[in-house]
Amino acid sequence: MADLLFEFAATMALGALLGAMAVYSLLRLTTPPKSADKSRLEFRFEKRELVGACPRARRSLSLEDLDEDVYHQLIDRLGRIFPDLRQRLDDTSLHSASFTLSEATQNGPALLDVEAHGGSLRLRLSGIDAPLSRKVLVDSDQATAVAAELAVLRAATETAPFLSWRETADGAVDWANKAYTTAAGEADIPRKDSSWPPARLFHGGAVAQSGDQAHPKRSTLMMNSGERRTYEVLRYGSGNGTLNFALDVGATIKAEESLRSFMQTLTQTFAALPIGLAIFDRSRSLVMFNPALMDLTNLEPEWLSARPTLYDFVNQLREKRMLPERRDFADWRKKITELEKSAEDGTYCETWTLPTGQTYRVTGRPHPEGAVAFLMEDITAEMSLTRKFRREMSMNQALLDHLPEALAVFADDGVITMTNAAYDALWGTDPEDALGQLTITDATRLWQASSAPNPIWGDARDFVSQRGDRSEWTDTATLANGLVVTCRFQPLAGGATLVGFMPAHQSALLPPHSAQLTAISS
Repeated sequence: MADLLFEFAATMALGALLGAMAVYSLLRLTTPPKSADKSRLEFRFEKRELVGACPRARRSLSLEDLDEDVYHQLIDRLGRIFPDLRQRLDDTSLHSASFTLSEATQNGPALLDVEAHGGSLRLRLSGIDAPLSRKVLVDSDQATAVAAELAVLRAATETAPFLSWRETADGAVDWANKAYTTAAGEADIPRKDSSWPPARLFHGGAVAQSGDQAHPKRSTLMMNSGERRTYEVLRYGSGNGTLNFALDVGATIKAEESLRSFMQTLTQTFAALPIGLAIFDRSRSLVMFNPALMDLTNLEPEWLSARPTLYDFVNQLREKRMLPERRDFADWRKKITELEKSAEDGTYCETWTLPTGQTYRVTGRPHPEGAVAFLMEDITAEMSLTRKFRREMSMNQALLDHLPEALAVFADDGVITMTNAAYDALWGTDPEDALGQLTITDATRLWQASSAPNPIWGDARDFVSQRGDRSEWTDTATLANGLVVTCRFQPLAGGATLVGFMPAHQSALLPPHSAQLTAISS
């Protein structure tokens, strides 16, 4: 009997133990773990005013948030995680409702339980580790802005047309943009087994520290295609390494070569000119001259190559006696100032008569970028020829003035080119009048107005204007004062015409040296 009682008691005890274990298991299944409770945040609002929060939720709010519009801050933050939250809250604003929202985040699933009863709102949030204080909201906005800026910077470096890369202290490349990696793939350099890090393409060059001006170094890179590319490399100190940039200056190199070739062509052209050339830049320093300038001014090429100023240049001409003498130094300084200003306007042109007897024509011309150019030409032979011609003209005029016959010479276009004193006295003309403006038409009008009607004036006009072979002819005319004159019309070389008037009572023939007169008139 005792054994039966013992077995019964043992069976009851075992059943009670199993029942207790079942109840405990059921409670474990239906009751959330304490860790889950600790991770959940709960907020209660009345008419959008925060009236309650669990301890953890309250700790997530800074003290000043308790007096601020926590509702809108919290809904704005949660609306970024749960896009449907605002719409669901608007739908439940007029009646009671409960719903749950879930979204996947980087830290796992996030759950939001919402209970709305009129103006009351209860929010239970789990799965979000970051506190929802105002500081975190601001930091989240800043993080979003930083991420956007980082995306812009990455896009800028990847699409930049120049090479950009960073090197460590030992010269290894630890970052590079797309242009650099593309150039590294096309460059004719030894290859590595791995594609990263890319090979170092450029070596050497000064490193500019923060705030300093970088000094570019030109480096040449040979490509697999056989092309030779030239880059200007700039290096800036960055921590323990350097931040580097390389600009393709191939177009600049070609432009420099074209400019150099053009300058050589100009130099060769100027070297063959007999006219001296001196070009002064904006600061009035000599930047270009040709050999003719040295020959005309007796200035040494070494001195000219030192880029003297305009004032020094002209002062040196003065010392070399290659400049017209001036009365005093003040007048000399004034002359230099006038020379510079008139050259800028393009109006400077003077004839310099030098103490050596030479004559120079000096012309000033403006050039781009404020530069001025001076052209110096030796016109001594030209001036000597001009003076000789003027002396001969004066002598011929004096000879004609001593002849008794009134003479007038017409060019092939019918313009009067020369008269003598007898002609001016006979017809009452002024020898100071500009002969180059009077034609045969003007002359025949004068003759006709000063004489009796006579058809020879029309014949004279036609004879002077006639082209081809002509023969000398004579006729008579009666002047208004009753004087009868013999008119002689003689063709000259080159289509010119000699017209002579002689009183009829005198010999109408030319003097014995008529051939000399004809030559003079020609």
